[in-house]
Amino acid sequence: MSDDAEEQAAVAVNHHRPNRWWLDIRWITAGVVAATFAFLLWGLFGPEPAIRVLRETTFLTEPLAADGLPDYCEALLAMAGPAPPPEENAAAGLFQILWPFGIDDADLPAACRALGIPDKPPISRLRPPYEEAASKITHDAWNAGLERPWSSADLPELAAWLVANEDSLDRLRAAADRPRYWFPSPLLLTKREGLLMVLPLPDVAELRMACRHLSCRAMWHLGEGRHAEAWHDIRAIYRLSRLLVADDQRPQCFVTTFGALACEAMADEAVVRALLGSDGFPPALLAEIRRELESLRRSGSFAEFILMERIGFIDLLIGIVCREPLSRAARARALGSVADATTLDRMLLRTSIDWNVVLRRANEAYDRFESAWRRTTFEERRALLEQEESDLVARLKSPLDVGRIPLLLLSRGARSDYLGSRLSDRFMPAFSGGLNVITRGQTRSKLTHTAVALAAWRLDQEGGGSSYPERLDALVPQYFSDVPIDPYSGQPLIYERRNGGYLLASVGQNGTYDGGSDADGWIVNGEWQDDERDVPWNRSDLVVRMPVPGRPFVRPSAP
Repeated sequence: MSDDAEEQAAVAVNHHRPNRWWLDIRWITAGVVAATFAFLLWGLFGPEPAIRVLRETTFLTEPLAADGLPDYCEALLAMAGPAPPPEENAAAGLFQILWPFGIDDADLPAACRALGIPDKPPISRLRPPYEEAASKITHDAWNAGLERPWSSADLPELAAWLVANEDSLDRLRAAADRPRYWFPSPLLLTKREGLLMVLPLPDVAELRMACRHLSCRAMWHLGEGRHAEAWHDIRAIYRLSRLLVADDQRPQCFVTTFGALACEAMADEAVVRALLGSDGFPPALLAEIRRELESLRRSGSFAEFILMERIGFIDLLIGIVCREPLSRAARARALGSVADATTLDRMLLRTSIDWNVVLRRANEAYDRFESAWRRTTFEERRALLEQEESDLVARLKSPLDVGRIPLLLLSRGARSDYLGSRLSDRFMPAFSGGLNVITRGQTRSKLTHTAVALAAWRLDQEGGGSSYPERLDALVPQYFSDVPIDPYSGQPLIYERRNGGYLLASVGQNGTYDGGSDADGWIVNGEWQDDERDVPWNRSDLVVRMPVPGRPFVRPSAP
């Protein structure tokens, strides 16, 4: 073949052969697209960074479990301290009187072993009288025995029940004199898996019932003129309420502190409206009451709430993310259900998340609430807490900017930051409500102490004067170092002489004096009412009005 023919043949072949340069570009492009897609998939569904043990992430850094992460159950047990001997532990005494103390049968052996008591039920146990099969005491009669002083003639069946259970009630009173109350949740004692956010606390309800038993007997003693015996039962209620929350460094659930405050309120009510307001009150007893009240700590601390809530939330996240054998789909369902998550939240929970970022966001939120508590006044604390909660609600209600979705899909950091904020907001409790409950307890306690001091001032006057001071300044310095301050307002408690007695009041939660109308409806505009009135909660004060009017006891009608 001639050279020309060969050249023409080569041109024809090349004319039908693809351009190699263009083919290389397409292969490179396809490789880049595949690599990018693989990179995105890896970013979306690849391995997650290990959780780092730091204050900013896990909050607690010891003790560590076998997986290298904090063991929060062991930490809570360590914070509770070692179990005291049974004879020094109020919980051990109450357990044997109020068996089984709200504990499930399966948990009884471990609970008794931890308390150092036999795991066999006692021969007899104390139960509310209306729960006894043969009892004729109705629930209404029981409640009537708690409300005001009464005599055996008023409620003969209930009086007989108190006499029959005198030994058990005396043992309740003796248990309150023990130096400690140690009884961690059965979940901690049995070391079984569970969420610390929902710790079972059956003993709190049982302790409140113990205080109701004692309060009922105190009202009976007062109705029969046994003031000292009544005070000893009331004192036991104070003791039990303070023992339940005796250590500020120990995390406390809302249920625990609210239970303690409810018991303390029961005792305050008995002192102010029953004991001080009763006829024939012996002057010598007043000094003992003042001494005992001064020696007892106040119940409840907001810092305890935050610490327990923080530990519970972090334990929940670490448990679901690291300690449960869950797929990411199952993880999304678990967290999504408890957090009431949106569809987008559930989708993102199936992807790769840096949980260190999530935990940091959560701790930052708890730090803000803790910082609010450090403010000086109730108003400052409440304003900051309510602002935080208002911002939280606004974030939860605000629609997602759809422009962020590509970033959430492309960036693990953005997803983690987003979910950290969402989960923290979903799980954050209403801390402002806890602040109000604790402040109300502090205020009620301040009113009780002031009422006792006013009674002491009156008795200490030459000849045992029958009047009260014109101003609270008269209580300084013999009874108080300073004029008693209203925790709600930061100003002195409201006080005025009235008709041979006095009105003592706090402005209450709304921060405004509403004329001395108590929320329970028995004191309106500073005066006792014959019948309970409807006083709106948001237009009420906390009020002490002396003297307390004597009322004939009205026996509840039979069912």
